[in-house]
Amino acid sequence: MQQLDSKCISYNQPKLCANATWNQTAVTFANSTMVGSLPVGMYVDRNNSVYVADQTNARIQVWLNGSTTLTGTLSGGLYFPYSVFVTDNGDVYVDNGYTNYRVDKWGWNSTSSVPAMYMCAPCYSLFIDINNMLYCLMSTYHQVVSKSLDTRLNVWNIVAGTGTAGSTSVTLYNPWGIFVDINLNLYVADTANSRIQIFASGQLNGITLATGAITLLYPTSVIFDADGYIFITDNWNHRLVGSGPNGFRCIAACSGAAGSTSTQLYYPHTMSFDSYGNIFVTDQYNNRVQKFLFLSNSCNGTTTVTTIATVTSMNNTQSVSLTTIVPGISSTTTSYSNRM
Repeated sequence: MQQLDSKCISYNQPKLCANATWNQTAVTFANSTMVGSLPVGMYVDRNNSVYVADQTNARIQVWLNGSTTLTGTLSGGLYFPYSVFVTDNGDVYVDNGYTNYRVDKWGWNSTSSVPAMYMCAPCYSLFIDINNMLYCLMSTYHQVVSKSLDTRLNVWNIVAGTGTAGSTSVTLYNPWGIFVDINLNLYVADTANSRIQIFASGQLNGITLATGAITLLYPTSVIFDADGYIFITDNWNHRLVGSGPNGFRCIAACSGAAGSTSTQLYYPHTMSFDSYGNIFVTDQYNNRVQKFLFLSNSCNGTTTVTTIATVTSMNNTQSVSLTTIVPGISSTTTSYSNRM
């Protein structure tokens, strides 16, 4: 298992094969005793530390460095935190906007927080890009804003949405999740419009991601692997979906029905990879965090086949090598250039 290597990136983007699969029987990583009722926000960093926003108890629960035992709690001054983001140096940013209208920052190994940003609504999702810009998704304003962390001035810019709900290319409707790639393109889980919107860097006009045979219903989070393939929490379909060389497919909880068994989810919300390719997801209405284990043997006994295809990126169109894993076929191996 390989990862996209960048000193500025704190999240995991594992290198997956084309037919990567996950154990469909999940392990319960944390239950309501640890994460409260209806958990939504979560973050897994490159050290495999897990941070979960426990809204009910106004705290962030922390499992450090791959531990399965709770190792810490961040609290004090929080009220109903929706989201959490952790930087590569260990700073923890937490939404505290429900009544306090700010984002708080806990420095590495600190026991207290300082305000990092003031805004006018909760941040349903937080993200920090490679240029040290903090993004806040204000769902109730149908908008995403950003602020530089390199200045103390509380000046933020609108990067997506007009402030009014809508389904056009420039509007959003109760969005929930965001991701910013290394080219500074913004991806928004435009929840009530049941779509993923892509905003090229500096552009307010979005493009809707095509998901092929997969029909999304109220998606709530979006992440990427090392090759730029997208993975989505399909909230109202109670499943996780992902893309690859062969298009979009369901990857976990694929029955289509909500439930509380180890093979089901009930309004899953935020998903994250760990460094091994395992998937963590906040299973909101089951009051738990589930972990779907990556099956490393799903990539064994296969051979890499290289083809040439034309890929249209946010900035240009180019021919690239595509690496596809096909069982039982011999071919020359060529590496696949990162698409993000």
